Amino acid sequence: LGGQRRYILAHPNQCNNMNLLPRGHPSARHSAVDWANPDLDNFPTFPKAHVNEIVMQPGDVLYLPTNWFHYIVSLELNFQCNTRSGGERLYRKEVNDCGF
Repeated sequence: LGGQRRYILAHPNQCNNMNLLPRGHPSARHSAVDWANPDLDNFPTFPKAHVNEIVMQPGDVLYLPTNWFHYIVSLELNFQCNTRSGGERLYRKEVNDCGF
């Protein structure tokens, strides 16, 4: 709705490179990596992840499918509105293959 944001997006099939926190952790299925300053000694597979990167401008719309990994950087003061679309079955095989 306003301001610029940088999105880094990764398909669920990249989960093996995302170094996910384990099942049972309060942030399970989230990456343990600080994407802004990745520790590549502790997370050597992280640079192998295939990602897409976009910069959203005011008025842009982004559809982010269920279970995609994403990291958002505010490039300036901004605000946005989002909603969940459901579709929990989308990419279920990839999520199951990662142990979730």
